[in-house]
Amino acid sequence: MKVYAGIVKRGSGRAQKIGVPTANIEPVEIPEPGIYAARTILGEKRYNAITYVGERRKLLETHLFNYVGTPLYGAPINVVLLKKLREDRLFSDDAALLHAIEGDVRDALAYFALPEMRIMIFGTFDMIHKGHEHLFMQARSLAERPYLIVSVARDRSVARIKGTLPRKNEEERRAALGAHPLVDEAVLGDLDGYLPHIHAARPDVIALGYDQFGEYVDRLEEDLKREGIHASIVRLAAFEPETYKTSKLRSRF
Repeated sequence: MKVYAGIVKRGSGRAQKIGVPTANIEPVEIPEPGIYAARTILGEKRYNAITYVGERRKLLETHLFNYVGTPLYGAPINVVLLKKLREDRLFSDDAALLHAIEGDVRDALAYFALPEMRIMIFGTFDMIHKGHEHLFMQARSLAERPYLIVSVARDRSVARIKGTLPRKNEEERRAALGAHPLVDEAVLGDLDGYLPHIHAARPDVIALGYDQFGEYVDRLEEDLKREGIHASIVRLAAFEPETYKTSKLRSRF
C-alpha cells in the first residue's frame, strides 16, 4: 500500500466518452496492473474511487466517486491503492468495457461498506519521513479495511520525556499528519496521562513502534484492561532504522 502522486493529465478520452471520467496521473513508480479500490486526495478532500493500472500505458486512471466539479487537468492529486479487485484485461468494445467498470464500481462499493478496524499509533512526528510512512503502511496492513488514527505527542510531554521541545508545535505536527494520504485521523495526546484520548478514539488495535518502550508502554496492557478498553496490542517492525530515524535525520540539517 503506497501513495502515488502526480499531476492530472489528459488521457485518450475513452472513459469520458462512456460516462466514467478519470483523473490520469503518471507517477514515478507504476504499481502492478489491475483494477483497485482506491482513495484519492484532492487538496483537503478525500474521495473513494476505483483506479485502473494498465500493462501498456504508464498511467493510473482514477474514477472519483461523488466528485462534482470541473475537469481536474493540471491538478496535483494523491492516489492510495487499497484493494485489488481484478486483473487487467482487454475489451472488444465500449459496451463491454462499461459493463466491466459497472461491476468494478459495485465491488469497490462493497469494499467501502465493510466495517472498519480502528488502528491507533503514537509518536512525536517532528517530521514525516519514509520510516514513518512504512509504519503507517504496516499498521494499515493489519486489517482489510483499516482506519488509521495517529496520536501526536503534546509539546509538554515531548519536553518532559526527551528534554527538549520539538521543532514544530503540536498543532503543526497534528495538521501535517491529518493531511497525509495514509492517515485517516490525527489527534493530540493527553496533557496528563494517556488513557482519556485512547478512550475517545475507540481503537480495535494499538500498534507500537519498534522503539517505543518505557513509561506508558510498559504498563499499557494492564492499564487498558483496568479501564475496560478492549484493544489488542501489536508491535511493528523497524524500517532501515539507521537511516530513517528523526533524531538522525535532524542532525543532518
